[in-house]
Amino acid sequence: MPDFDRTGTLPRLITADCLWTGRCIPSSVPGLHAHYAFYVLRGRDAVVLVDTGHPMHWEDVRADVEAFLDGRPVDYVFPTHSELPHSGLLRAWLERYPGAVAVGDMRDWPLYLPDLAHRFRHVVAGESLDLGDRRFVFLPPVWRDLPDTLWAFDTKDRILFLSDACAYFHAHVPGQCDHFSSEIAPPDVAIMRDFNDKALHWPKFTDSRPSFPEMDELIARLRPRLLAGAHGCVVDTPAETLPAFKRGILPEGLDA
Repeated sequence: MPDFDRTGTLPRLITADCLWTGRCIPSSVPGLHAHYAFYVLRGRDAVVLVDTGHPMHWEDVRADVEAFLDGRPVDYVFPTHSELPHSGLLRAWLERYPGAVAVGDMRDWPLYLPDLAHRFRHVVAGESLDLGDRRFVFLPPVWRDLPDTLWAFDTKDRILFLSDACAYFHAHVPGQCDHFSSEIAPPDVAIMRDFNDKALHWPKFTDSRPSFPEMDELIARLRPRLLAGAHGCVVDTPAETLPAFKRGILPEGLDA
């Protein structure tokens, strides 16, 4: 099995049991790329995909997942919400792994994929999956994209999976696509604001500061080692980087 060391491009192993995969595409900011990423979390007894990857990357990410799992099946697929980059390969994964179950806020999914409705398990924040050596806990999202967004937390490796939040673009040059936050410059606040305005939509109309105590409480309670989002580098410096993320989700003219 490949060791998935840092190579400058995805995939990359972020812990012994968690693979960061997906690919990048040009962002709205010239010269910068955004990740369209997802994660494969391998427990002792079960495996969960956190998001599905973008359909344009199917052949590449399928090969990544199969190499990482080395014959093990996927047991759960968790689309953090129903937007295409996060759920567009849901059918493909469920067809690839006939024993897998889709979990998350599945209230609308029987309308999208009615033939697979018997394999959907609706969950709410506070519920969890037992993966054997860890629990995968569903969380309410502080900074959400859509009403059906959920976050999640891996209790063993202490990874907080936060969907569209905390996006962190990178330069589109060779070798820049699989960095941790400790390996590159701090995020640019203006670029984060641009992304949040386009992806989340509400930040440019809203004073987000009332949400900051909730985010602080979540971080203090969970003590995550890693923040793993879909559109940025893996953050291995949560305490140092969170103030920049707060500034990046405020409208221009306001400061955290």
